Amino acid sequence: MHKFGGFVSMRSNPDGSDTPYEINITWFEAMRGTRRGPDPWQVARFLCSQAIMLSLQGIPALYIHTLTGTLNDVEGVERSGRLRSINRRRWQRSELDLLLDSPSTPTHDVFHALNRLLDQRRQEPCFHPNAAQRVVVSAPELLAVERGPLHDGRRLLALYNVTDLPLPLENVGEAVTQALEKHAWQALDPSNPWIPEGTLPPYTVRWLVADR
Repeated sequence: MHKFGGFVSMRSNPDGSDTPYEINITWFEAMRGTRRGPDPWQVARFLCSQAIMLSLQGIPALYIHTLTGTLNDVEGVERSGRLRSINRRRWQRSELDLLLDSPSTPTHDVFHALNRLLDQRRQEPCFHPNAAQRVVVSAPELLAVERGPLHDGRRLLALYNVTDLPLPLENVGEAVTQALEKHAWQALDPSNPWIPEGTLPPYTVRWLVADR
């Protein structure tokens, strides 16, 4: 987190040592890379982390700085003297509008991608807060969550490659392979058809639905 511009708040212990108790950083900046350092997957990793949350039971909540992919507000920290200010930027409407309208900014990419996911979630009955949920045993590189089935047999399978490497579908794990073969899955997003072959690119989000 230090490498990505964040701060770590420490707590003093009775024995004189210090223990980290809080990381101060925006979530978007926290997704800048891995322990190996920054990499090109920041936006994809960030969106994957949010899609996981959106697909789970319950009612999701997104902070405005999640929707806007906000960067660390270091100037805010300097002005206030408080480390938590790094994640409490106050947007000027004109500045935010400019970033949202520009296709070359992370703010634009994150905002529109999250809105597409929210639209898909809103229209899909398998994402009802009380719909059944189970985690499908998978390879460690993959998170697989099944929602449903509903009373009409409809179900949803959410697949997430949580690594920075492509994941061949033949390596996703036996239980996931069986689930993929058992139903006629289609992509919830019609603009990105499901092809049950090949690989899942790094930090891929695939929401698949089947009616029986």
